[in-house]
Amino acid sequence: MTELLSAILLIMLISRLTESQLKVPFTLALILISYLLSHLMPELFRGLANNFDEILFMMLPVILLPDILQMSFRQLRENFWELIYLSVFAVIAAVLFSSLLAYWLMPNIQWNLGMLIALFSMLMATDAITVTSVFHQFNLPERLKIYVEGESLLNDITALILFYFVALPLMGEGMAGVNGIDLVILKVLVLSVLVGSGVAGIGFLGLKLIHDPFEQVLIIYLVSILSFVVAEHLHVAGILSILASILTFQYLVDRESRSCNRAGAKQVDALVTDSQSYYSSILEVMRDIPAITGEELWAFKKEAYYIGLFANAVVFISIANLVHVEQILHYSEEIVIVFLITTGTRLLFSQGLLLIRDVPRRWSTVLTFSGMKGGLAIIMAHSIPTDFAYYSLFQGVVVGIVILSTFIYTLILMGYLTWQKRAFDNDRLDKEQLSIDQMTHTIQGAIEKDVLTGAYNPVVFEEILNSEIMRAQRYKLELSLIMVRFDEAKEAQSRPLLKCVSQLIQQQMREIDIFGRLSRNQVAVLVPSTALQGGLIFQERLERSIGKHCTEQGECTSIQIAVVELSEGDTTEMFIEHAETGLRVIKV
Repeated sequence: MTELLSAILLIMLISRLTESQLKVPFTLALILISYLLSHLMPELFRGLANNFDEILFMMLPVILLPDILQMSFRQLRENFWELIYLSVFAVIAAVLFSSLLAYWLMPNIQWNLGMLIALFSMLMATDAITVTSVFHQFNLPERLKIYVEGESLLNDITALILFYFVALPLMGEGMAGVNGIDLVILKVLVLSVLVGSGVAGIGFLGLKLIHDPFEQVLIIYLVSILSFVVAEHLHVAGILSILASILTFQYLVDRESRSCNRAGAKQVDALVTDSQSYYSSILEVMRDIPAITGEELWAFKKEAYYIGLFANAVVFISIANLVHVEQILHYSEEIVIVFLITTGTRLLFSQGLLLIRDVPRRWSTVLTFSGMKGGLAIIMAHSIPTDFAYYSLFQGVVVGIVILSTFIYTLILMGYLTWQKRAFDNDRLDKEQLSIDQMTHTIQGAIEKDVLTGAYNPVVFEEILNSEIMRAQRYKLELSLIMVRFDEAKEAQSRPLLKCVSQLIQQQMREIDIFGRLSRNQVAVLVPSTALQGGLIFQERLERSIGKHCTEQGECTSIQIAVVELSEGDTTEMFIEHAETGLRVIKV
């Protein structure tokens, strides 16, 4: 066992050096070196090949964890329909279309529906680690990475459900197995999600009780492994259960984070008094807000990736020992035909993404050649009963496709990404520029608006006021101003009231009305194209609204209100002064 572990670590080291020095993808180097060593030292690796199924089931949760951790509810929500298309609709459509082509191109095989679905559902399960090892060498757009990595993860679930709950029953019972398949699939989906979510909930409760980072890491791995084990014990989809558990776990952590952020926002509201203190308040709060809940938890993503890399290496080394050249050569014709069918259908249905999302056509090309197969396809092949008439054919075809897709797709993908490097760089930069523009817009809005009230800050509001007064006087337009003042001596008590009244004011406003803050204890509404009578109506509605919300607290007496109409020759200072002169305590 010690010799075997040493050999695995040595193979990994050589493969990583090959990747870093020769730019050969890790998985590619891993398979080649493993195959060579397995023939030089067959006795050393025989145990891996003989126990492949058990090894894969043991390693699968560890392999999947880092990939799932890269996903988030936000990413799934923002790219929901694209991922659903790629990982569900496109997979099912590709299986059916490939089945028709195989039935036509390979008439020498006595096909039935179950056999066709079984073969092509196995070959629709892709290997995320291989894709990731290629992508690590290129700086690609984030959305493209989400499409490829999300699809490589989620399509495994669709492939597994098709294989275990559709294909195998049809293979065993002919067409009789069709009845009730939809209910079986629904049961599998629901139970898998419930198992994963339930385990995640328990794990999150455990997480809240401990604070040691290492113990937190152990909890995450336990959540992943236990959700898989429980799901498999209940004969539902273990991969779907892992996905549900980690995403639920992330959701719970993110919800906790939002709670911390809301607490931080309240601190902002408590500190901000006027526009002059705005920036210093923000900085002060940013220093005081606690770190986002779970930030240290997700810091182990890198470590999880390396552990997953080791687990994946064990699987691929095992696959290398399953390769029998004689078997592959014997079924070479079938392997080539099936490889061309799966490649063609994948190319065809990858183009469908262009109908859902306006993305460059080169993205669909990347999606096509990101369909490398891996250990999951082989374990499904091993699940076929050994007394199946075409058992040897299916084994040879699946292993052959895994090897062909890993080598050919990887080489094509690397060549294409290198050739189109500048174009993908432009895609990424365009997206980054858009994000910068959006961020700039957000920051601009934050600078212009008062945090507590949502009103324009005094500087901006005064500029707007000057502009509106000049426009009204030039074109002989009506203009009114409603001013609200709060008792400065009761600032601590009036701040919640100020926020409440500001919300009430904005509920009464029209789209053309302008809400601004004049000072620490004064806000105002500029009402264009409105005479004094209209301003008085606004004032009356506002007083009723304030009275309804605030009478019980007995704080309305601290509020003064006034309405004034712009007179000919009024300056901004005179306009505001007239309003201040007319201030009176609101009527409740």
